[in-house]
Amino acid sequence: MKTALLIGFLMIGFSTITKAEGEMTPKILQDIITALANEVKVENNTIQFSYKGVEMILVYDMTADRMRMMTPIIATKNLQEGMLRKAMEANYHTALDARYAIFDEVVWSVFIHPLSDLKPSFFKSAILQVATARATFGSEYTSGAMSFGVNQEDVI
Repeated sequence: MKTALLIGFLMIGFSTITKAEGEMTPKILQDIITALANEVKVENNTIQFSYKGVEMILVYDMTADRMRMMTPIIATKNLQEGMLRKAMEANYHTALDARYAIFDEVVWSVFIHPLSDLKPSFFKSAILQVATARATFGSEYTSGAMSFGVNQEDVI
């Protein structure tokens, strides 16, 4: 009985340690960004950086267990006919993990995710997707070479 109880406590303790070691942290976010980007500036819970010429901002909230990475694309007053509709269709088919969104009269490319279970490889992919979604706004409206559930030509 004592042995079974001790093993149970050890297993609970081990699973807690394993889970904590697997969680994303602000330090890991910063390390990944520093390895991939230029002009990295860290201030409180915000990281600003340039990735392949795209100025990006990452904001995280440890209490809410959320992170948001974004880059501005275009002022809404400068949108041409059909652009917003194509961006919304891309959110469904070709933007994948990045999304197009509007905030403060600006169209943004964004990635929003729970912080604790964000894997480094997925985060690296998200950086590329956000930059690509910005670069292709107004043309392909995609975050990468893949589309989900539709041919690219059918979307644009």
